[in-house]
Amino acid sequence: MDIATEIERILGHSVLDPFGILGVARNCTTDDVKAAYRSKSRQIHPDKARHDQARPAFEKLKAAEAELMDDTKRVSIQNMMAEARRELSAEWKAEVTSGVRRLEDADETTSTFDDAAFAKYKAIMIDIEWRRRQKLKEAMAAQGTAAKKEEEATNEKRQKRQADKAWEDNRDERVSDWRKFQAKGSKSKKSKTKKAKQG
Repeated sequence: MDIATEIERILGHSVLDPFGILGVARNCTTDDVKAAYRSKSRQIHPDKARHDQARPAFEKLKAAEAELMDDTKRVSIQNMMAEARRELSAEWKAEVTSGVRRLEDADETTSTFDDAAFAKYKAIMIDIEWRRRQKLKEAMAAQGTAAKKEEEATNEKRQKRQADKAWEDNRDERVSDWRKFQAKGSKSKKSKTKKAKQG
């Protein structure tokens, strides 16, 4: 396969299908993944391939290789794909039973079934990713609400401290005003008392 065709093939695959990107079987081993990666990376490496899409194709190939070299991720993807196949098989059998699908159209060994199973796997993965993002969004919203409440509490404390400080800073002035008021009040009482005694 020439370089341009291989780059287009890699870029044409969904990121949800690392097996297809590397061109390995869905029940591959890490040795299969290594061999496929070595072969394809030599062919499309951006330093060697003179193609404007070599870098994105190489990065996609590298990401697929990393995903499949991780045993946990690889087994998880394989399990999700197997689950999609089981679900699709049950759906097609129910359609055959109800008369919606012909028996010969429900053959699980065809490329039609493989394509439909991959589409189902993709839908499952998109749904999982959507739910994960929704949870993340909710967590971020809750975190934002908590941060806002904390900021409001901090502002309230700061305003109280400022008010207390202003109250203390004006204390001498308030005491002085009170003393003046008291002195004025006592003078007017004395003058009223004198007038009352004279009258």
